[in-house]
Amino acid sequence: MTRPLNRALVPVVLLSLCQCVQAASPLEDSRPGRPGAPRWVEDYRFLDDPAKAGDPFDGLRYHRLSESAWLQLGAEARYRADVLNKPFFGLRGLNDDSYLLQRLQAHADLHLFDDALRTFVQVENTRAFGKDLYSPNDEGRNEIRQAFIDFNHDFAAGRYTTRVGRQEMAFGDQVFVTYRDVPNLRLSFDGVRASLNLKDGRKLDAFAVRPLKTGEDSWDDGSNNAVKFYGLYGTLPLTAVWNMDLFAFGLQTDDRSLAGEAGDEQRYTYGTRLFGRYQALDWSWNLAGQGGHLGGASIRAWAVSSDSGYTFDHPWQPRLGMRADAASGDSDPGDGKVGTFDPLFPRNGVYGEASLTTLSNVIVVGPTFGFSPWRTVRFEQGVLEVWKQREEDGVYMPGMSMLANTRGTGRHVGTIYRANTRWLATPNLTLDLDMKYYDVGSAIKEAGGEDSSFVSLRATFRL
Repeated sequence: MTRPLNRALVPVVLLSLCQCVQAASPLEDSRPGRPGAPRWVEDYRFLDDPAKAGDPFDGLRYHRLSESAWLQLGAEARYRADVLNKPFFGLRGLNDDSYLLQRLQAHADLHLFDDALRTFVQVENTRAFGKDLYSPNDEGRNEIRQAFIDFNHDFAAGRYTTRVGRQEMAFGDQVFVTYRDVPNLRLSFDGVRASLNLKDGRKLDAFAVRPLKTGEDSWDDGSNNAVKFYGLYGTLPLTAVWNMDLFAFGLQTDDRSLAGEAGDEQRYTYGTRLFGRYQALDWSWNLAGQGGHLGGASIRAWAVSSDSGYTFDHPWQPRLGMRADAASGDSDPGDGKVGTFDPLFPRNGVYGEASLTTLSNVIVVGPTFGFSPWRTVRFEQGVLEVWKQREEDGVYMPGMSMLANTRGTGRHVGTIYRANTRWLATPNLTLDLDMKYYDVGSAIKEAGGEDSSFVSLRATFRL
């Protein structure tokens, strides 16, 4: 039986528990994980009990090879149809764009020596049909999306893991690091990650990776040697209701241009996340600062990202939330100082799935509301007001791409109206409908932009 989702990250949090301990698994009630949750967190060892093998695909997804070895298999087929009016607010010479995106994936997950050694390989085929404005995240043909080896060591207090190879990563509520599910190509990294997970809830990750650089042909993706990403991310339970994450990231980028400066960039991001739940209240507050240099210019930037909510005691599980985000911009291009915040590898879908807003030179404030009139359906709506943090800077889109001619325009970027519906149609099939209308303000109107609208329908079948 599938219960309604209060928040998009609930499946990830629940499934992550399966990676460290073999306890009562949420996968026993609903399997596989829903879209968004990474496949490598799935743990089907409960299927060693024949009485629990009640799903028609259980015989495919789990194979016991010996007393100390097992193999898990899975696949996904996702088709996404999008219709855009005034893509990029009409500032890139196109009035409308409609297209179909295909993503086909299959993976094999081999565990040996009682999970002391693990190999995970995932291949995919991604295609874009009829798309006029091409993005590197649209199509990769045939590629290896993930291929890593885990070396695990269990001890009385928890587990230590070293992961080497091509892998997905996400930390906290994915404000700064995500695997980015909604674009056709999820985000992967090449490198090494060491994880310590203790049974009392404390966690620490250390990593050194390069993001993947996608090519236009098959089997040509590789490490982006112009970018290095490394850091630490830790979690500390403070009380029964309060938790804290602490993080420090380093991002090296060769030959970058930003805020009127150019050269090699060394950017450090450090901060904390306070999160928790008390009765009907929940909260997640991220605070981050950035330093370093871009060429000969110094970097001084900051960001705040928060989501707080109250879930009412009602069968529909209505949740009223408030989003409040802000990130610094640059006040004087070319003055030897860079004030524009770089959100690194963020999950931008909280602003709508049209890829029009990111956490750079921005202030975003507004309410959200979600409810589930049926057990398998969730509706979520939101109205977000958007401003520049610095009028002198521009309007930034995902990937830190500045919208043309928006530097020095008005401060009000616009109002976002978004609505999302998720229907868990069957244990394997999920349907998502995303709608967004962007009522632009002076920041975009003065650059020649117009209101933009977006509708996306996704059908995902997972084995």
